[in-house]
Amino acid sequence: MDVPVTQRVFWCTLEGLVAIALLLGGGLNALQGAAVSTGIPLTLVILVMCYCLWIGLKHERQKM
Repeated sequence: MDVPVTQRVFWCTLEGLVAIALLLGGGLNALQGAAVSTGIPLTLVILVMCYCLWIGLKHERQKM
């Protein structure tokens, strides 16, 4: 993907500033907590996608 340099710099800077703020505000525990709490919604979405894939494959098998 050909992403503009300004967009890459913006996101890298933003992520770095958030990590620095979490480290200064609460230490490593705050940074780890933030990583886990942002990963939980993604895990739920992936689980729903796996379930939908399973249902789709089950219906496809019944058609054959």
